[in-house]
Amino acid sequence: MMICLANTKGGVGKSTIAVHLAVWLHDQGFKTALLDADKQRSSSQWTAEAEAGITVRVCDTPDSCLSEAQALTQSHDFVVGDGPGGLDDLSRAMLLLSDLALLPISPSILDLRSVQQATGILRFAQQINGGRPDGRLILNKMRTRDTISRELKAAAPGLGVGVADTVVRDLQAYRDAAQQGTVVTRMGRKGAQAAEEIARLFAELVPQAVRKVEDMEVANG
Repeated sequence: MMICLANTKGGVGKSTIAVHLAVWLHDQGFKTALLDADKQRSSSQWTAEAEAGITVRVCDTPDSCLSEAQALTQSHDFVVGDGPGGLDDLSRAMLLLSDLALLPISPSILDLRSVQQATGILRFAQQINGGRPDGRLILNKMRTRDTISRELKAAAPGLGVGVADTVVRDLQAYRDAAQQGTVVTRMGRKGAQAAEEIARLFAELVPQAVRKVEDMEVANG
């Protein structure tokens, strides 16, 4: 299964969520790869620091994205793609190759406008691919007392794509994890709040991963 993180601008938390998702899937026992198409290469560097057991590849053209994605999906249970911040041909290629597209959005009017463009490209991909990829909007970096956060949460359902029930808050633990080359789910008590919400988000978005782990536990008695 290929899952891509997409949006038309940077700073929305694509790479943070991509790295955390890849490590979470790895820690669930799945053979996982990360495909980094973002020019900053932050997710590939961060993933390599956080978990050597995750296969890391990069791509910078639609052709290289296609060849890498095809090879990785054949040899791995999950491939997490970190798309570029834009709507170029590389972004479209990654969306067309994916089974699930995650669109993070942070509390900013510019982010709201950018995700409107991204959902348009998502619907184009779905028309070509017979409904694939499924799409989910992730409300990211949210602040409880922030007016823009509340307005964004109210407006999100009208963007024409499903919205994840789990909201990711703007917590210091995510910034600390990046600085330490790890993820919040491996930080113990210091990352406990962030770890609980990010694990809940992934269980919501990729329920088949949770079910497979539970089935394996039952089988093993």
